[in-house]
Amino acid sequence: MSLQQWLDNSWINKTDRSGQEVSNLLDIAERQIADASLPGMSADGRFAHAYEAVRCLCELALHATGYTVLKGMRQHERVIESLKFTLQGEWTETADFFDRCRRFRHQVQYERSGVVQHQDADELLAVAEKLHDAVQEWLQQRHPDLL
Repeated sequence: MSLQQWLDNSWINKTDRSGQEVSNLLDIAERQIADASLPGMSADGRFAHAYEAVRCLCELALHATGYTVLKGMRQHERVIESLKFTLQGEWTETADFFDRCRRFRHQVQYERSGVVQHQDADELLAVAEKLHDAVQEWLQQRHPDLL
C-alpha cells in the first residue's frame, strides 16, 4: 500500500499543510509525554498518555506530508499505520508495535482496567520519546518550512 492508494480508497484526504497545526500537535504530544511521566500514575494511565503522544506524532507526520485521515475511517489505526509511509525506515516495524498498543489502549479506555503492566507503560513511553525526537529531526530535514 501507499498513501496514494489510501487516497484512491478515500481513507485519507489531501490537506493544506500548516505550521500552526504541526506546532499544536507537537505541543499536545509533549504534554502527553510529560503526563505519562508523572510519578504515582497508574500503568493504564501512563500507557494511555504515552499512546496519545504517539498518535499525535503520527498525525503530525501525516499532516506534514499533506494528508489527513477521514473521521470515522478507522482513524486511530490509519494514523498509526501512516508512519510506515511518512518516517519509514525503522518506524515501519515500530508502527506494528504501536498498532498493538492501540488495541491495548482501547481496552484501557473502554473495557477494563489493569490491562497493561508498568513495564508496558515504560516501554511505550520510551518509544514515544524516541519517536518525538525522530519526528523533530524529520521535520527539520524534510519540512523545515513547517517549523
